[in-house]
Amino acid sequence: MNWNRPVKFKISGEDWEMPLSILILLIVLALVLMIGGVWMGFRFGSGQLE
Repeated sequence: MNWNRPVKFKISGEDWEMPLSILILLIVLALVLMIGGVWMGFRFGSGQLE
């Protein structure tokens, strides 16, 4: 698989193009940050976070 293949997509009328490896990296990073936020929010809401 060619990880440097450019991926083209459109967000709100703007054309974007970036390598596949960078796109996957951004998606994984966003998912990790969302899961961490959910975990911290749950701990804070249940009173376990000091």
